[in-house]
Amino acid sequence: MRRRVPRAALLALVLTTITGCSVNYEGDDTVTREFGSDFFGAGGMLNLTEPVEGDAFLAGGHVATASEVKGDLVAAGGEVSVGGAIGDDLYAAGGSVQFDAIVKGNARVAGGDIHVGPATMVAGGMSLTGGQIAFEGVAHDYLQASGGSVRINGEVVGDAEVRANELLIGPEARIGGRLVYHGPQPPAVPEGAVIAGGLEFHEADIGRYFGDVRPQVRDTASGLGTLLWFLGVFLAGALFILLLPRFTSEAAAAIGRQPLPSLGLGLAILLCVPFVAVVLLITIIGIPVALLLMSLYLLVLFLGWITAALFVAQRGLAALRPGQAATRGWLMLTLLLGLVVLWLLRQIPFVGGWIGFVALLAGIGALAWRTFNGRQAAAA
Repeated sequence: MRRRVPRAALLALVLTTITGCSVNYEGDDTVTREFGSDFFGAGGMLNLTEPVEGDAFLAGGHVATASEVKGDLVAAGGEVSVGGAIGDDLYAAGGSVQFDAIVKGNARVAGGDIHVGPATMVAGGMSLTGGQIAFEGVAHDYLQASGGSVRINGEVVGDAEVRANELLIGPEARIGGRLVYHGPQPPAVPEGAVIAGGLEFHEADIGRYFGDVRPQVRDTASGLGTLLWFLGVFLAGALFILLLPRFTSEAAAAIGRQPLPSLGLGLAILLCVPFVAVVLLITIIGIPVALLLMSLYLLVLFLGWITAALFVAQRGLAALRPGQAATRGWLMLTLLLGLVVLWLLRQIPFVGGWIGFVALLAGIGALAWRTFNGRQAAAA
């Protein structure tokens, strides 16, 4: 434990030098930084309680805000809870999004379950896309909602447009303009609800898209795409191993040796590099550097996934051949098995996407850890 903090501090210093980001480690799984008046944060549990003078960019497993952000707020995570006040626009995405805030600009929200609470006040327009959507707030300009099930029990000063398999209108609904609904059947308007501009219904089967495509063609295309993806990633991983055998082995082992720092570094790189590239693009003179940086960034994302598969391969090889040296043949075989395992994990409903995301972050962070550390890593 004594060596963990100095290493993290050293890596943060190197990352600051390379990307221009000032990175702070708040616990084992949270990384925050400030660039001028803007705030960046990422981690497993991320709570923003201090005011931000500029824009705020947040990503994590659980993201919550309860303060004033004077610029834009961008929040993404497994669970997102937005409160307080936002001086410009809101962009939020997550598995579950709870929204009770005052927004002076527009709001764009996407998620599995979206709940816009009664304390919500949006001065501009609001766009919602999700599986289950409940709107109980106030949107002054317009409301656009697309989802499986949409419930409106709030106020829209302007027009509202809904595309859903089911639209429920509550008794407290107040729509100053028209309500345009695209769905399988007209919604019931309860007593007490007000739609000043009237209801305009368009019969549509929201689930029809791609329904006309023959299942055999769709399955064949999906299977061929998966096969080609596996082949490409496997060949790239094999080449990576053959060219840099020691580096790849130590980078993959770093995931097992330093899992939380690897995740923290992966999140920091994922957030910082695109921001720095945008800043370089704005300066005009930095455009060539920005293009080079983004090319390297995409390469690192790809190699991060391969590194995660190599970690799984190492663990599998240790289980299959305990105490025996890893030959190239066995390593190639377990690499293929590692890719298959990661692919299967990504197919798990609800959590598969997050498993893949965590594996990618760990791979990116382990690459950075091995690059910046420079010392021989012990076997996992």
